[in-house]
Amino acid sequence: MKTLAVIGLLLALMLPAQADQKLVMARSKAKAQHVMDVLKETLPEYGYSVAHVQRCDGGMAEFHYKSDFYRVVFFGKLEEVRRILADHPEMSPYLPLKIAVIAENDETVLASMDPRALGAFFPDDKKLQLQFARWYNDIQAMLDEMRQLKKQ
Repeated sequence: MKTLAVIGLLLALMLPAQADQKLVMARSKAKAQHVMDVLKETLPEYGYSVAHVQRCDGGMAEFHYKSDFYRVVFFGKLEEVRRILADHPEMSPYLPLKIAVIAENDETVLASMDPRALGAFFPDDKKLQLQFARWYNDIQAMLDEMRQLKKQ
């Protein structure tokens, strides 16, 4: 059992290095705090719950990266995440889903990993492939909404 756990952990650690790390990104003219507030209101409209919001600007300052606003929103559908992790525990580094919200000059940048990039690890699992596509469509639609926000 220990050997299986170690192999699973090694596979999980290898995934980020091997994954085709495509990003889904958008820019908004609205201020970052407003974008963040609207994003948190928009997620439930797509059936997602906000799991956690992490501030990153303080930690990034230690690396001399200047940002007035840098947050990561962790989100998902609880039962969906539980079901997927029960079948594929190696997905744990990627769940819940995440969107970064970063102030950049007079704009806000939003970025998320394209979930379809994970499909290469599960080429024979059509159900999971469909799930990755659904997540991508939802993320893309939400980012499109954020892109259209007006400058305050």
